[in-house]
Amino acid sequence: MSATVTTSSTVTATGISALAMSGLEQVLAVVASTTTSAVLNPALATAAPGGPTEPPPEEEEKASSQALLILVSLLIAALLTSYYLQRWRIRTVHETVLSIFAGMAVGLVLRFNSGSYIQRMVTFDHTIFFNMLLPPIILNCGYNLQKTSIARNIPSVLTFAFVGTVISAVVIGILVQIYSFTGIESIGFSLLDSLILGTILSATDPVTILAVFEQLRVDPKL
Repeated sequence: MSATVTTSSTVTATGISALAMSGLEQVLAVVASTTTSAVLNPALATAAPGGPTEPPPEEEEKASSQALLILVSLLIAALLTSYYLQRWRIRTVHETVLSIFAGMAVGLVLRFNSGSYIQRMVTFDHTIFFNMLLPPIILNCGYNLQKTSIARNIPSVLTFAFVGTVISAVVIGILVQIYSFTGIESIGFSLLDSLILGTILSATDPVTILAVFEQLRVDPKL
């Protein structure tokens, strides 16, 4: 299950990061995450003592090519999907939803039909994403915000950012704790664990939301 979630999060994060930006910045962000996952990770993923041995160089090269092909294909598919959805003006489904399902499908296929080495190669490196890719994306969106609208609506912004997030985290944490008590999944969560999970789920991605709002041309006050 852990390998499935990790592999699925690889392509999901790739697809969502592609939606957060536009034009050249979008392509550069996703290509960077793709290449760092497929090229840098194998160099860093050395075998631990007593762990699985590394494959021969020819097998490693073959697995690297397959992993890079998978990630680049998903990148192209995500960009084409976004393009045709906007061109045909399809509003019933958003490209984010399609990217998530595509990531889940490919992650399951890789989980059951590939070796552990190629799974490690397509695993998304979160440290590179948070330290190298995410800061420029956030700073770019913050720089392009309508500062006058933010200043006029600062009470509402702070209310939703702090009070709304706290309420959402508490509600989700209580629901998770109640679900844990049922024993359906045989998972014992403490109250602190449930609240931490609620906090993680309540922290929405402002970059993706701003990209969707800009695409739908909603009221600037939102």
